[in-house]
Amino acid sequence: MAEIFKNIYMVKQLSFLDVLLGNWWLRHILFWVFILNYFTWGFGIGDSTIKEAYIRNAKFIPGHLLVVYPLLYFLIPRFLFKKKYFLFFTGFISLIFIAALFTEQFRLNFDGHDPFAGFDIKWGKNILPFIHVAAIATTIKFIKYAYFQEGRTMVARQQKTMAELELLKAQIHPHFLFNTLNNLFALTLRKSADSHKVVNRLSEMLRFMIYESSQDFIPLEKEIQLLNNYIDLEKIRYGNELELSVTMSGDIEGKQIRPLLFLPLLENSFKHGLSQQLEEKWITLELHIEKSNLYFKLANSRDPDEVKTEIPGKKKGIGLENVKRRLELLYPGKHKFKINEEHGMFLVSIEMQVAEEWPSQISAVQINGLTEPAA
Repeated sequence: MAEIFKNIYMVKQLSFLDVLLGNWWLRHILFWVFILNYFTWGFGIGDSTIKEAYIRNAKFIPGHLLVVYPLLYFLIPRFLFKKKYFLFFTGFISLIFIAALFTEQFRLNFDGHDPFAGFDIKWGKNILPFIHVAAIATTIKFIKYAYFQEGRTMVARQQKTMAELELLKAQIHPHFLFNTLNNLFALTLRKSADSHKVVNRLSEMLRFMIYESSQDFIPLEKEIQLLNNYIDLEKIRYGNELELSVTMSGDIEGKQIRPLLFLPLLENSFKHGLSQQLEEKWITLELHIEKSNLYFKLANSRDPDEVKTEIPGKKKGIGLENVKRRLELLYPGKHKFKINEEHGMFLVSIEMQVAEEWPSQISAVQINGLTEPAA
């Protein structure tokens, strides 16, 4: 029942433009009704009655049909769009004169005159109206063409963004697996009793990455649990060598977030921030929720000599670049990403807006597939 009401609501949200673009017959009927009223009222009724004025202008409709449809469906796509201007204008002029001759003959037959009795072709009466209607139809055609071209460009841009996001997400998995399997291999060589714990945590994380990370949004609690599992793995590896501080505060329940945003940063801290040259190895992680804002800070110890030997202009690790780019794509204008490098410390901070409710109808990049109607 809820699904039925939801569908009814979505139908109500359809704009008149959506309905119009999706109904070929409705568009064309409305166009010809507009043309008939345009000439009837736009150019004056004169001494005629309203009925006589409508009948007089209706006699031109067959001629308008002879001009508009060959123009829209043959001359413009075959010649104008392909820059064959001579053929286009030759065809257009031919259509105008054929329509003028046909309309004058049709008018005479409709009024009961003998064929060609009183046959008279005048520029203002028999030629200009067809050029006028052709100009209106062509303008609508080009507006619609520009609208759908913009739609196609937008779809192509969004598809490119989606492909880039999938590539960025795909980079996380092998990067994470490579590091974790290295840790597991080292523990196995030492015949550590903690090996089974690593396998258990790794199993939980892989389950998350396979089944959860494909969703557009996940509960913030699950993202935090992923971070905790990873921290547990690293604590097994470093033991008492590492001073670790993790603080989570604020109302986390009910908040939604894009998956796998923070894990690459945490990996980066453990991989690059715990140099063997350091006597004191430490990592501080703070995550705070305030209304719909999330504040994330991750700092780690760093060898001062490493800063001196860095090559200027050299890119940071894949984790930092990955998160930075994903934030740009997924939270445009709704986040701040900062890196602060000081003597003996490396700090990454993120301020971003998080969803308050489950956005089940929102995809990572929404694409409204635009297909051009027949006319």
